[in-house]
Amino acid sequence: MKAFFVNFLPSFLVKFFARAYVAGVGIDCGIKKARDIWQDHKIASTIDMLGEEVTNQEEVDKIVQIYVSLIEKLKEETFPKHISLKPTSLGLDIDRNLCLSNFELILKSASKQNITVTLDMEDSQYTDATLELYKTLKPKYEFGTVLQSRLFRTKDDIIGLSGLNARVRMCIGVYNEDKSIAHTKKSVMKEKIVEYTSLLLDNGHKVDIATHDHKCIIRSLEEVEKRGLGNDSAEFQFLLGVPRDRIQRELIERGYTVRLYVPFTIEWRCAIAYLRRRLIENPSMIYLGGLDFIGRIFQPLTRRRKKSILPPKHNF
Repeated sequence: MKAFFVNFLPSFLVKFFARAYVAGVGIDCGIKKARDIWQDHKIASTIDMLGEEVTNQEEVDKIVQIYVSLIEKLKEETFPKHISLKPTSLGLDIDRNLCLSNFELILKSASKQNITVTLDMEDSQYTDATLELYKTLKPKYEFGTVLQSRLFRTKDDIIGLSGLNARVRMCIGVYNEDKSIAHTKKSVMKEKIVEYTSLLLDNGHKVDIATHDHKCIIRSLEEVEKRGLGNDSAEFQFLLGVPRDRIQRELIERGYTVRLYVPFTIEWRCAIAYLRRRLIENPSMIYLGGLDFIGRIFQPLTRRRKKSILPPKHNF
């Protein structure tokens, strides 16, 4: 029912909601948004161009050149530089070796400019190929990838990363998967984020905890701190446009990196597809976007310090 309603929405309405969640059209919009959130709030970012499941060679070549241009433009920036990209946008649906070659080109360019890279995870049909790309190139380059707590296979995938000293973004995942291979209850998916955060830490990996759920964040934070690990063993990631200012500020004050996913688009059709998928997964984004809009208007009236969200730090 949710999917029917969201897919029925006219594109102009979806585009209206996209304003909060997409930096804008063009590379410069992505860079400006990343620069602004760092200067204003000391929040880091990962810049991503929207677009996936590309099956046209010409379009793949265009995307690769856009990322090369993005890396070149980031060279002069002083904020923490981080980009994300999807394997299907680099030609995975055309040829695995093409995707591997394109991704290595980007990794080489990024490493020269001290830019961190994350290889995004798409739906379950690409999980094996994405992890294969990661395992092939991780010994040569320092970069991260993504695992999704909704999939039954994720525990085995974590074990399969043994010895790589990986950096893994742990998230629920936005793709609807068949109940034969994935959990269907959000409460279970959130519980698995905490469980898999612990498993990743115990196996020597760094975890990027990507959730907006306060309880999930607090429990994951406790898993980090009770192990006596440093603040660089985990960071906390959020979507652009979802208002979580208080907990983000407290995490920064605690010494952790907070990072926003900052997507830009070249064509609005790609952004609209992204927003439809996000809205199907979480219809409350419409409500949250409204809160964000109202909050920006009345921000001067709501600056009083409230009770801390995070529990006190304990020496476990």
